[in-house]
Amino acid sequence: MDNYISCVDEKNYGDYFQCIRNYVNSKNLFKGASYFIRTNSGNSGTEAIQKNLIFYKIYGNTILGYPDLPENSHLVVSLKKENDTVEYIKNIGEKRKDIYFLDYYLRTKIPESILLRNSKNVEDIKKLIEARPYGFTTIEDIKKLKRSLDIKSTDNFYVPLSLSLPIVLNNQEYFPNIYYISKPYTIDTPYVFRILLGTSDFIKKPIKLFNNNLSLLSIIEFEKYSTIESYSLGLDYRFELDQKNLHKFEIQIKYDEFTHRFYDSIEKISELISILKFSPEDIGTYQIIRDNKKVKPIDIASGNRMAINPKGLNKITLDAIVGIAESIDNSPLLNHCIIKDNYVICDEKITKSDLPKRLIKNLNLDEILYTHYNTSNKKIDELFKHAKIKDTKLKDIITQHKEDEFEENREIVSKTLELYLRDHNN
Repeated sequence: MDNYISCVDEKNYGDYFQCIRNYVNSKNLFKGASYFIRTNSGNSGTEAIQKNLIFYKIYGNTILGYPDLPENSHLVVSLKKENDTVEYIKNIGEKRKDIYFLDYYLRTKIPESILLRNSKNVEDIKKLIEARPYGFTTIEDIKKLKRSLDIKSTDNFYVPLSLSLPIVLNNQEYFPNIYYISKPYTIDTPYVFRILLGTSDFIKKPIKLFNNNLSLLSIIEFEKYSTIESYSLGLDYRFELDQKNLHKFEIQIKYDEFTHRFYDSIEKISELISILKFSPEDIGTYQIIRDNKKVKPIDIASGNRMAINPKGLNKITLDAIVGIAESIDNSPLLNHCIIKDNYVICDEKITKSDLPKRLIKNLNLDEILYTHYNTSNKKIDELFKHAKIKDTKLKDIITQHKEDEFEENREIVSKTLELYLRDHNN
């Protein structure tokens, strides 16, 4: 195993990050990456673009309602090897087409991922992600996090990917393979917005977040497995990639089989969090794939929710289940499905359904949802003790750990925070 954990013993944040990059990039023989916007088929329309502008350039105008880029625009990602260059491209003139990205108008966050195809092999698909911090408004927020970890005044906490990479990489078998990591950078353009009601329209107001040298680009594996809803309905992963598929499909599956697949997936997610002792910040049915008998979180760009004791682990597990329940309730796919004669029937003619709410109730997720939003932190242990997924108590699904088993993760993050603050205190 590569010794990613040793990188936290570097002298400063820059060296720590370069240590991580050396392990990841050299393993895949990558020397570096360049990024371009190409507006026609020839090289004359190709211009370099800075890392911190890529996602805003591609998605920002669409999210804010401005004109899109020309239809023939492409993002070109050029990965350099010792004696070769691998080129990945994405047509950015067309809107994002997956079934979970339907409402640009009400969206409040610029997406964090782009699917790229090898220019010489269309079957070679990779995912470009932009890892960003959320929730930090000033450097003081990072200082407060450092203090709370050192005196153990919190039982769970959020940390951006840039400061928790050693832990993720040390558990690489549970996540998509990471091929390439860029140097850290700062995003100067807004990437989160607040929607305000104007006199006759919605207004999107940028939310200023602190991200100095905390953002990064990474190229990761595109997992060719279905996410939980598609897996439960017996759909191939390709179905999810094109919104047009919602208008030309028919499914019939036994309801008991459908709910068993859902239950089994949620059980495996809960087990995974207990193994890792942390959870990706973004958890929803469309953010977890079923890799044969395993589950894998595929959205890692938003950072991680980490526990430092059993109570914190209970809390982040419940939070993940709440995220799953909320994504079921808002599912664009399940709203095309109804229950009829003990079968789930889906087709394009069904546009509104009570299946999501019935599924949530059948799996006992409604109890967790309601209690979660009406329970103080002091009562989380009590909630966890009685929470059930279907007929199984949650406490019987996951592995509980002793307090000292959380210490390594806490120390790693505390050290990365120290390295970061050492470089950014002035």
